[in-house]
Amino acid sequence: MNPLEYLMPQPPFELSPDQQAECDALFASTPAGGWIDYRLATPKWQFLSYLCQSKNLVLHGSQNLTLDEVEPRRALDIRAFSAQEAIYATTDGIWVMYFAIVVRKKYSPLSLFNSCLDIRISPEQTLGPLYFFSITHSALVQNPWSEGTVYILPRETFTQEPPQQMFGAELIFPHWVSFQTARPVAKLLVKPQDFPFLAQVHGHDDEKLTQLAAADPNGFPWPEALET
Repeated sequence: MNPLEYLMPQPPFELSPDQQAECDALFASTPAGGWIDYRLATPKWQFLSYLCQSKNLVLHGSQNLTLDEVEPRRALDIRAFSAQEAIYATTDGIWVMYFAIVVRKKYSPLSLFNSCLDIRISPEQTLGPLYFFSITHSALVQNPWSEGTVYILPRETFTQEPPQQMFGAELIFPHWVSFQTARPVAKLLVKPQDFPFLAQVHGHDDEKLTQLAAADPNGFPWPEALET
């Protein structure tokens, strides 16, 4: 099994100087902590990724539309870095939308299984960003998507997940944590149709995934647990 068969490449992403100027102007015109009045033709995920490339920012996705502060929360994950009491954030405008648009409180069970990474094969060759998205299959068939919020946060207190070595390559994750409460510098409303991989989200069997991951921690994405 080749994990690369399950990873999706980022859609083309190269903003022109004019598009970059539009993004900068929109962000600069947004009141501190306020909603971004988004009317650009540039896809929202590109806008968000560009902000993190050009400014010292990170992104946090949530179904909660009314946060004045983002606080650390205990996360559940088989990986130690992802199971801390922290604010979890990313610098990737696609990955953050997955967390913003999935409605977890209304559907049970609903677990998330996902990844976003670059694979550095050598100093001269990097693959990515690459993506994988899945949720509990019984929830997926009920279309558990809704509008959500991407909170744009200052990056100063955040630390990036260390790279990992696997299969002779270096895996780099745009995954950041902070243990301090953060006040958003701006927020953006996103809808399911803003997420470019909505039709490619897998469904998984929770029990099978837990068992397979415990038996073979390096068996990502444990395809035997994926359901059609």
